[in-house]
Amino acid sequence: MKIKNHFPLVLVLVISLAVVGLLHAQDDSQSSPADKSQEEVLQGLLKDPSPEPVTRPAAGSDEVTVPSVKPVDPKAKSPLIVREGDWVISRLGRFQQDSKGSPLFVYEADGTALTEPPLILLPSRKLELMEQLAKQRPEAKFLVTGEITAYHGKGYLLLRKVMLQRDMGQF
Repeated sequence: MKIKNHFPLVLVLVISLAVVGLLHAQDDSQSSPADKSQEEVLQGLLKDPSPEPVTRPAAGSDEVTVPSVKPVDPKAKSPLIVREGDWVISRLGRFQQDSKGSPLFVYEADGTALTEPPLILLPSRKLELMEQLAKQRPEAKFLVTGEITAYHGKGYLLLRKVMLQRDMGQF
């Protein structure tokens, strides 16, 4: 009920604000030079059609190629497909280095099938921590979470979480 009683007052207030706004917009003599430059900029933006993209898409097909990574075991049936942006989530594995000294994450649960090739670890603070722990305990296993990237058919892993798997003496 109170809202209906104040409705005419609110309506008069809204109309008077609109009229004052129109009168102020028509009064060019009181506008400052800063206001005019803002108006000019706004008019320039409104006149300009959509801007050209910074880079044009390359001509070609829209086909997406997914690199495949060859497994370590030559007897394995098919190569594993490594996709850019896939995640390794809470996977158990070991820290190793290849013949060139590149740090690798080798899956522990891979068994004899060897369908998941090792991933090259990308430099990060978490990798540094993993290296330090592996030097202290060469048999250490790690529970790892990270993002996979691919480059020239090789899989790379950017570590997001590294936890040392503790051996509780079971089994």
